[in-house]
Amino acid sequence: MRLHTPWLPILFFSLAACGESPEDLPKAPQLISDRDEMGFDTEHNSGTYVGTTGFNSVQVSNQGEDTLEVSNVSYSGPNVFTLKISQDGTERSPGEAFQVASKKRFFIQVNFKPTEAKTYQGTLTIRSNAANTAEKVITLNGKGIQPPAQ
Repeated sequence: MRLHTPWLPILFFSLAACGESPEDLPKAPQLISDRDEMGFDTEHNSGTYVGTTGFNSVQVSNQGEDTLEVSNVSYSGPNVFTLKISQDGTERSPGEAFQVASKKRFFIQVNFKPTEAKTYQGTLTIRSNAANTAEKVITLNGKGIQPPAQ
């Protein structure tokens, strides 16, 4: 017997390999962020126009079985950077403690509004009971540039 669709076995085995395989999560909470540094229009030696606002965000998740207890999210640096924390549609204050269940996440949006044409740096720090990192530091970099003359 000859198959009229020679690709059918390939399709079958490809689909059989798809799907999520259950991963064993560590028992203790694990803080995982999708980046260690946040830049604001700094590619190709460009920047953000003075007086305008650029934004970037970081996703932070708990990849442990136990609940992640975030005790504090803080910022250090010039006031050109501002934070907005959201979890499941709820906004959180930077100093507010909150919990993140297993396999859940929260987001931190950072706004950058330069006041001068220069380079700015700051740090975002997340303190928690995570077994892998009790204090996660994310570097913030932005460059203010003058808008073109009109």
